[in-house]
Amino acid sequence: MKHIKLEKNGYKAYIIVDKQEKLNAFDTAMYKDVGKCLDDVAQDPDIRVVILKGAGRAFSAGYDVEEEAARIGYMEELAEIEDYCNSNRWKIWNMRKPVIAQIHGYCLGGACELVLPCDYVLSSDDCKVGEPEITFGAMTAYNIMPWLVPMRQAKALMLTGEKITGKRAAEIGLVTASYPADQLEQEVEALADKLIRIAPPVLCLQKKMLNRTYEIMGMQGAIDWSADLSVFARAIETEEVVKFNEIVSTEGMKAAFRWQEEYFDNK
Repeated sequence: MKHIKLEKNGYKAYIIVDKQEKLNAFDTAMYKDVGKCLDDVAQDPDIRVVILKGAGRAFSAGYDVEEEAARIGYMEELAEIEDYCNSNRWKIWNMRKPVIAQIHGYCLGGACELVLPCDYVLSSDDCKVGEPEITFGAMTAYNIMPWLVPMRQAKALMLTGEKITGKRAAEIGLVTASYPADQLEQEVEALADKLIRIAPPVLCLQKKMLNRTYEIMGMQGAIDWSADLSVFARAIETEEVVKFNEIVSTEGMKAAFRWQEEYFDNK
């Protein structure tokens, strides 16, 4: 596995995103490897808690938009979302062990959607958190945010793609807690130490009980529907979205955002 590492230490397993040259931006191969790691730790009887984290300056800047812009076809994109992206998110949700996400630097887009189904999300105070996909003509594929925060907050974040700090995310309940960056790892380890002391069968059933409550209210069906909508939205791109994706494919993401800024400044 090139950009995803799996490390084990006693009762703890660490899944580490490590593509630092692109701020750990995800691509298809990385999602596949995350899935392999999740399957591994789920089946390992010696592992009691899973920690998902990023190497270097960020957890992850999101999905590799340059790869995404190159993808074509409804069925291809739907398969990508269902078979790899959302499949991993549901694996985390259904994991019979607690999963802690440790985020810092950036946790955006598809990476944000990957950590939100974790049982705990611990953030650095200054981490940039959000789902900015809408700003370049894409939609959220794993729409769990309305189940985590009040409606007004969900709309404020998702209709504009606004990015907020980890500290603010903790205030509205989007993440569990936030800490100064130099204390984050210590706090994650302290939480993991608490969890490994709890009998695994009881912890498993307690998690199932909590998750099932949200599922009965319709959470899973609503999220699965959002995946279909997110792909359909790509088929009705506006002129500026088409141009944005063309620039991403030929000149890169930074150039596309520069063009977008100039385009709307003149409107």
